[in-house]
Amino acid sequence: MKRTNRFALAALATLAALSSLISEGRAVEVVSSYVTFYGFDDNDDGNPTHLGTDVISHAAIHASAEEDLGTYERPGTLATDPDFLTPGTKVYVPALKRYYVMEDACVECTRDWLQGKRHVDLYVSGTGPELAACEDRLTMESTKIIIDPPPNLLVKSGSACNNGVGG
Repeated sequence: MKRTNRFALAALATLAALSSLISEGRAVEVVSSYVTFYGFDDNDDGNPTHLGTDVISHAAIHASAEEDLGTYERPGTLATDPDFLTPGTKVYVPALKRYYVMEDACVECTRDWLQGKRHVDLYVSGTGPELAACEDRLTMESTKIIIDPPPNLLVKSGSACNNGVGG
């Protein structure tokens, strides 16, 4: 029941976001995507044997991977295949009520993209077992993301690990 309520709330948030986008006359793209999470411990610098780094491959707003505030002005770092989202593209994840910007590569995302599956990997703060537990808890097989969203959507403050849909 708890899981159903979370998904219902996410659906309502998506509808609310869409109605505000439509009322502003913006061209909106809302897509479903597999959403995973990564952090310092499982990030690499392009070499999969170099884990434990905040290096990003397509710096657009940040010099290194950041969860940041999740606002339009200070979005978190997102990794995906650059053929899905070009570097610098902002997205909004209604289920988390947070903005992200495409700034990093993701090998698994590229594999999925080549198989026709959208996949984004969102950066979260932390290290150790808490980070791994957060990443697992927040992973969503399919959720809506809004590409090129307006700047005025509702944002939850704090880390996605503390405020996310899981748990």
